[in-house]
Amino acid sequence: MTLLTCKHVNIFLSVFCCIALSARAYEPEAQIRFGQTHTHNTMDIHIQTTLESHYSLEGRDSLNGDAISATSLDLGWGNFTGGLWYGWSPDQNYEESRLSLSLAEQVGDFEFYAGYTHLKFPDSHDNEVGVGGVWSGLPLQLLVGVDAYYSFDADGSFWELSMSRAMEFSEGLTFTGTAMFGINDGYIPDGHSGANHFGLRLGSEYSLSPSLSVTGHATYSWALNRNSHLEGDEQLGNFFHTGLGLDWLF
Repeated sequence: MTLLTCKHVNIFLSVFCCIALSARAYEPEAQIRFGQTHTHNTMDIHIQTTLESHYSLEGRDSLNGDAISATSLDLGWGNFTGGLWYGWSPDQNYEESRLSLSLAEQVGDFEFYAGYTHLKFPDSHDNEVGVGGVWSGLPLQLLVGVDAYYSFDADGSFWELSMSRAMEFSEGLTFTGTAMFGINDGYIPDGHSGANHFGLRLGSEYSLSPSLSVTGHATYSWALNRNSHLEGDEQLGNFFHTGLGLDWLF
């Protein structure tokens, strides 16, 4: 509902300083839930650190309006990507970590991936498998994507369809517009099934150097078919959130 506050910016700068020091020793490659949808010709290392005004998951404001800061380290080699992700909230006592491994393949205009993720929460853990793909064969440089992931703990899956287009505004500055549609199929076991949320996102990336970029986004998410009588739909709603990040790619 709110933009990043001065408090959040100060926290982000602190995180930035810590990551900048550690990036001298190692750096990585990651972003999607289960890894990257592209292959690597050599060993790629990608580090990303972000500060999000809200923790948006499956169309839900998961921390009830509080922010989350996250750092990820990904290693890509050939068709494989392995990653570590750690998130924590500066506003409440919340920590989460993920360990993932994915395999990607490209065939013509199609890119596919499949992967496994182990998630650890403050008082529980989960294991997930996921598959997804991107098709780049549409006109106007549009990309169509689909992601599906299954939770062994919930014994349910979640699907997200997306369409996006990147536009280079000037040298080193790129904007990407994305429309997203989510479907719950038991992944949120105590939430409603079916159409879950719709979102519009405007992302940006500015390259400071060949290996360092500043990223940001502004996103609005609308709830679909929310059932106020279901506990799993309590955090499902209409809300605006923003994010700011740094990417190192080696």
